[in-house]
Amino acid sequence: MKLTKVTSICALLLAAALTTSLRAAVVDLDTNGSGSINGALFSVVGPQPTGTGVFDPFLTVQNTPWEQGYNAGAGDFDTKRDPQWNHEIQFSYLQVTTVNGIQYFGFIVDVNEPNGSKSPISLDGLRIYTSSTIRSSTSVDGNGFFNGSLGTLRYDMGANSVLYTDTHHGSGQGDITILVPVSNFAGAQATDYVYMYQRWGNTEWSQGGFEETAILQGVPIPEASTFFPVIGLLAAVFSTGFVRRRQLAHLSR
Repeated sequence: MKLTKVTSICALLLAAALTTSLRAAVVDLDTNGSGSINGALFSVVGPQPTGTGVFDPFLTVQNTPWEQGYNAGAGDFDTKRDPQWNHEIQFSYLQVTTVNGIQYFGFIVDVNEPNGSKSPISLDGLRIYTSSTIRSSTSVDGNGFFNGSLGTLRYDMGANSVLYTDTHHGSGQGDITILVPVSNFAGAQATDYVYMYQRWGNTEWSQGGFEETAILQGVPIPEASTFFPVIGLLAAVFSTGFVRRRQLAHLSR
């Protein structure tokens, strides 16, 4: 009888522990300025000056009350300005940033929400894939969320969220940096295509212009055959610079 009670108590404690561990994480950038989800770092970046040729988006999405898409240049889901500013990128384009001795591949997002009313928005889905071939998929689950595959999954934020309020001047200002560990990409080749899927607005609505993402400029990637052995040396020699915004003539806005 005592053994049965102990077993029951252990089962309850285990269930409680599992429930806690499965609880979705929320990174509130308005409160903390930065946070981590599944190894990736999310941070608010100070307003970046605009300048032609220094911000070159590869992923652009827009819709309301929520939006999703990935950089395939085919016009799937809520992508915009295909293929000029929504298109495939290759692994060799990515740049290295070092934080506390850890190497990351960096991206910067320009959030374009109505900042006059300090409107919040949420990033509720983020996955990154690599593929040796061009990929596309429009597969969705029962909620309409993309659930297809674009190759080898390198990062997945899971059922977690990042909250942010656009206090900058709408389009033309970098807002959020996303740093994903280089170690997630072990075995990737320089010619592989990199696909980033984003979903915004399920926790806090999207209701403004484009959310557009560019590569965060840092240290160029060596050839694939020498990349992983020398990455630490390169990161120590070069410093990371945040990208500036390109002044775009958004005729569709």
